Amino acid sequence: MSQIPLTNEARHEALQRFGYTEREARFLCLAALHGGYFLRRQYDEFLGQRDGGSATQLIEKTLAKGHAGAFTYRPRISIYHLCARPFYNALGQVDNRNRRQRQPLTVKNKLMALDFVLGHDGNNYLATEQEKLAYFTGTLQLPVSALPLKLYHSTRSQAATARYFVEKYPIFLSENAISGCPPVVSFCFVDEGQTTTSRFETFLHQYSRLVGLLPAFRLIYVAATPVFFESAGRAFDRFTRPENRLNGRVQDPEIGRVLEYFGARHRYETKQLDGFDRAKLIQLRQDREAFSGTEFEALYNHWKSVGDQAVTQEPAAETAATASVQGTFSTCLLEYNYDLFGTLTAY
Repeated sequence: MSQIPLTNEARHEALQRFGYTEREARFLCLAALHGGYFLRRQYDEFLGQRDGGSATQLIEKTLAKGHAGAFTYRPRISIYHLCARPFYNALGQVDNRNRRQRQPLTVKNKLMALDFVLGHDGNNYLATEQEKLAYFTGTLQLPVSALPLKLYHSTRSQAATARYFVEKYPIFLSENAISGCPPVVSFCFVDEGQTTTSRFETFLHQYSRLVGLLPAFRLIYVAATPVFFESAGRAFDRFTRPENRLNGRVQDPEIGRVLEYFGARHRYETKQLDGFDRAKLIQLRQDREAFSGTEFEALYNHWKSVGDQAVTQEPAAETAATASVQGTFSTCLLEYNYDLFGTLTAY
């Protein structure tokens, strides 16, 4: 993880050396660290104005310097992607994955995350992977094994790179009302247009060990439509109940999906490839991404030894140690329409 610890002030100063103004540097820093993509209207919102001239000047600068690329999804409306290595190097983030070009649905998610940040700009955000690791394992002294992890496997070797908090959803700290207690951590989940709450439930499972070690936390469900607010709230309520938490690993209704994934993965790894069509290979890849991390790797190896009971049965000692998590749930309805084929970038 090639990152250099910098304050936001140092990052702003580094960008100003490229020729950006102070306010341009502040916005570009926010956009780069909270997704990598931005819209013209988002800079106008950041400035608190909509005259168009300032936004045009910023966009022309980023394109001329080669710091951003433009992608047009509708006539005359573009999305801008901060992708240049020298730009991120100035932020101390040369390996930040926000540099990578994403699929439209992921771009939408990142634009929504930036809208949340712009609408709550007074928060103390942990914007980078390094800042999150430093706070949870340094300031709070939590074990790194408790953090949500994803392993990226090399196509040319057996090596794997561990990355944490890969969703890059906003995480921020708020002052605790109880004197002497550490700040309350707020985690965001950004729903860019899901058809069910299954990905939200998977997100809860992946963060289970971390939030279980916090004295208190908040979870904010961010969306452009309230359609899943109630069902997400119910999923969160189930998640906080001790009887529904299997040592922070697997819960209903995920057990069936995990068992299917383990079976498919084992057949694939042992070259039992009959029945693996394109759809099943895609599902295997998606499940491997969803159930990545040291907890699931250990569980998979245990499953290979003892079978399904590795997932369906929880050791008595772990059951006794399981406690309810101390979290609160809230929602945030964004005011913009993000339809990729309609008004994704509309004011």
